[in-house]
Amino acid sequence: MSSYGKWVSAVTLVALSLGCQRSEGPSPGGAASMAASQALPPLPTDTLQARAETALRERRYYAPVGDSAIDHYLALRDRAPGDRGVAAALTELQPYLLIAAEQALTTGDLDQAQRLLGLLARVDSDAPALPRLRDGLRRAHLAQQARAKADEDASLAAVESARVADAARKRVAATAMETAGKADDGSARIAASTAAAAVPAPRLPTTVVEPVAVARTPLVPRAIATAMPTPTEPRATPRLLKDAAPRYPLSALNRRIEGSVQVAFSIEPDGSVAGLRLVSATPSGLFEDAAMAAVARWRFEATGRRVDMQRTLDFRLPKG
Repeated sequence: MSSYGKWVSAVTLVALSLGCQRSEGPSPGGAASMAASQALPPLPTDTLQARAETALRERRYYAPVGDSAIDHYLALRDRAPGDRGVAAALTELQPYLLIAAEQALTTGDLDQAQRLLGLLARVDSDAPALPRLRDGLRRAHLAQQARAKADEDASLAAVESARVADAARKRVAATAMETAGKADDGSARIAASTAAAAVPAPRLPTTVVEPVAVARTPLVPRAIATAMPTPTEPRATPRLLKDAAPRYPLSALNRRIEGSVQVAFSIEPDGSVAGLRLVSATPSGLFEDAAMAAVARWRFEATGRRVDMQRTLDFRLPKG
């Protein structure tokens, strides 16, 4: 091979090498990275099932994005729509999505709320709480836009006020100095300085830096209900139409542990459950998740009014 041919071969190999590096190592978050991830072959069903079960055990119900129990079970349902085990798992995970979406709306994390509502709609497009939560998200967005518009208007008004005040101050000072020049005595100059100082200085807009509150969003809210029905009130507690028994946690079952959980919640006018709050749990850290998931699935009769109440769920092992 001639020297020219060897040079062409070397250049070709270098170009191919650089091309391979670019395809194998795209910049994080770029379009090439997205294309590469989309081109990856789908995970085997067994691997997807194992990841779903691991995420469930580790309580990664809806986060991180793409590696949560919800994500994996939805992918499994897409492959096998009739799988009863997958359907049951998604039914159990649905209350956690509902609770997390309500928390995101409460803390003002609207992007998170929108993502969780999207997941909830994929799990069950007919979920009773979806219309209410979507309306809450819409109103939160409108309120956020109104606040931004009010801040912008206030800033523009402050700038305009400062400009007008500064122009007036300069006019008064110029007039006073002109009078002082004609009089050409010390008293006139003093009067000019006094007149200029009498015009208030422009008030420039200031930026108020407020402390950023780091919102800790536990799995369930901790606020205790402020108003509970009393037995003397007629029909204070709407009738329970759909019950859901809590699942006995496997860790407590294996250790033969019993306990109880007291929860507070609100019955919406349409009979759905909202605002779940943990009041107490004995022992702590074992039964809370199962109790909250069960209560979130309860359905009461529609009374057209909001009712706050408390319930205690007992976890008891069978005798013998």
